Amino acid sequence: MRARVAGTAALLLAGALSVAAAGTPAAAAGSPPASAGSSVTAAAIPLPSAERTSPAVTSNGPGRTDLFNTSSGGDLLQQIRYPGGSWTRTLNLGGDLASQPAAVSWAPGRMDVFARGTDNALWHRAYTSGGWQSWERLGGILTSAPAVASQGPGLLDVFVRNVDNGLSHKAFAAGRWSAWERLGGVMSSSPAATSWGPGRVDVFVRNVDNTLSQKWFGGGRWHSWVRVGGTTTLLNSQPAAASPGTDLLDVAARGSGNSMRLLRWTGSAWTSWTALGGTFSSGPTATDGDAAVRVLGWSPNGFQYESVRPRPTGTWSAWTSVDAYAAFRRLGTWVDTLDYATLDPASSVADMRARDVRTLYLGTARFNSARDFFDETEMGQWLDAAHAAGIRVVGWYVPGYGDLERDVRRTVAIGSYVSPAGQRFDAVGVDIERFGSDGEVTHAQFNQRLVTHLQQVRTRTPAVIGAIVPSPFGTDPGNRWEGFPWASIGPNSEAVVPMALWSFRSNFSASQVYTWVKDQTTRTRALTGRRVHVEGGVIGEGSTPVTPARVQAFVDAVRDGGAVGGSQYDYATMTGHEDLWPILDQVNG
Repeated sequence: MRARVAGTAALLLAGALSVAAAGTPAAAAGSPPASAGSSVTAAAIPLPSAERTSPAVTSNGPGRTDLFNTSSGGDLLQQIRYPGGSWTRTLNLGGDLASQPAAVSWAPGRMDVFARGTDNALWHRAYTSGGWQSWERLGGILTSAPAVASQGPGLLDVFVRNVDNGLSHKAFAAGRWSAWERLGGVMSSSPAATSWGPGRVDVFVRNVDNTLSQKWFGGGRWHSWVRVGGTTTLLNSQPAAASPGTDLLDVAARGSGNSMRLLRWTGSAWTSWTALGGTFSSGPTATDGDAAVRVLGWSPNGFQYESVRPRPTGTWSAWTSVDAYAAFRRLGTWVDTLDYATLDPASSVADMRARDVRTLYLGTARFNSARDFFDETEMGQWLDAAHAAGIRVVGWYVPGYGDLERDVRRTVAIGSYVSPAGQRFDAVGVDIERFGSDGEVTHAQFNQRLVTHLQQVRTRTPAVIGAIVPSPFGTDPGNRWEGFPWASIGPNSEAVVPMALWSFRSNFSASQVYTWVKDQTTRTRALTGRRVHVEGGVIGEGSTPVTPARVQAFVDAVRDGGAVGGSQYDYATMTGHEDLWPILDQVNG
C-alpha cells in the first residue's frame, strides 16, 4: 500500500510500536505466540496455492503506479505506469525470493519492497535517491510472505507468519530496525497490513476456518484479535488491505468462484462482503493514494487486472488489464513528420477515433532533423489529442547511425517526453530503414550500430520498445538487406513491426497478398519470439494497387498469422479511400 505523509508524532509512536506487548488472540485466531526466529515449531498450516504468484503494488509518486511480481526463478520484477502513460516493460531487479513481494512508499521518491528469501529470512530492498539499494537481509524464520505498512516518512512496520503460524512484527524507525516481537494468532495465509496515519496500523489474516481476523495498533497499544466479516464468506486467498483516509479501511480477498470480494470499515462499522467480480488465479494486492484505492491480481488468462475506486464514496471501475503491449494491439495508423504540415491534429484524431483506430504511430524526428523533435509543439498536440480520444501513441524515430549518440539521445527522449497536458508516449518505436545515397553509414556499420543502439536505449529508459523492421523477405540471401541482425532484435525489443509493404510486390493478386503477408508475419514471430504488429501496403506506391479485396486479404493474413495488430501506411493517403476503413477495422476483432 502507499502511506500518506505523517507528522512527527508517528516517530514517537514507532518506538512504542516496536516494544508493544503482544495482544491476546481471539478464539478464532488463538495460538501460543512465537517470534519469527523461534526454535519452537508448530505443524505448518498450508498457505493458499494462489499466494505464490500474487503481485504487490504501491506508488512512488502522484499519479504513478509501481507493480511488483516474483519470477519463477525468484527474481523481483517491476513494471511502472507513469502519469499520462502506459505500463513500461518488465524490469528485473534480481533477488533470490521464495514468496510474493510486499511493497510500500512512505513519500514520493521512496519505495521499500520485502519478500521471504529462499533461506526463509526476510529480505528488503529500498528505492531512494533515484536508484535501488542492495538487498538487505533482516533475519527471522518466515513461513509466509511479509506484509508492510508505513505510518509516515521514515517509518515501516513489517508483519510475517512465524514458525508457530502466529504473527510476528518488526519495525523501522529512527534509522534502525527493532527486534522481532510476537503478536499471537493462528494464520492460514500471509498477513495484510495498512495504516491510515500516525499511531494506527491494521493487520488482517485468514483464519484456519478461512474467515478473516483483524488486529490493530492504536492508542499506543496493540488490541486483541477480532473476527471481522462474519463466518459465511470463506476466503481462498490471503487478504490485501488499503486505507483511503482516516478511519477508513478496505480489505480484498479472493472468494468462492475465484472472484474478488471486498470488506469495508466505514468509520463506525464493517459492511458485509461485496463482490468486485472478475476471475483470478492469484490473491489480490491493494494500494491507496489520493483517496483512491486500486486492487490487482492475476487472471487465469495470463494477464494481471486492476480495478480502481477513485474516492471512498465512488464506484469501482471495470477490470482492465496490465498490458505492456497494448500499444501494438489491434488497428493502428501512421503519421510521419512529413505530414505535420498538412494534417491538423485535432480533426485528424477525431476522424481516427471515428474509424476505430486504437494506436497512432507518430513520427517524432529523423536522423537528418535539425532538432531532437522535428516539431515539439505539434508533436505534443498530436499526443494530447490522441490520449483525450482514448488512442494510444507510439512515438517513432528514424536513425541513421552516422552519429550514434544523437540517435540514442533522440530515441530515449521519446520515452521521457511529457506533453503540456502531462501525457507520455505509450511506447517507443525505432524505424529501421536504410537509405541509399542519403544514408550515413555502410551496410555493415548500420547492422552493428543498430544492435548497439537498441541495447543502449534499453539501459536508459524503461519504456516498451517496438522495433520497426524490414520484412523477412527483404533480408533473405540475395535481397536488399542480407545479414540483417535478426538474432538481436527480439532480445532488445518487446514488439516487432515488420514493414510487410505488399503494394511493392509485383502486381500481386489478393490471394498472393494473403500468402505473402501471412508468411512475413509468421516468419517475423519465429525470428524474434516477439508479438507482431504488421504494417501493410502504401496507397499510390508500388506495383500492386491498393484495393478493398487486397486490403481484406491483408487483414485476413494478419489475423491468421497470429499478429496482435495491423495497420495501413499511412493516415494521410487514406483520404478518399473511406471504403477501406471498415475492412481494416476487422483487425480489432
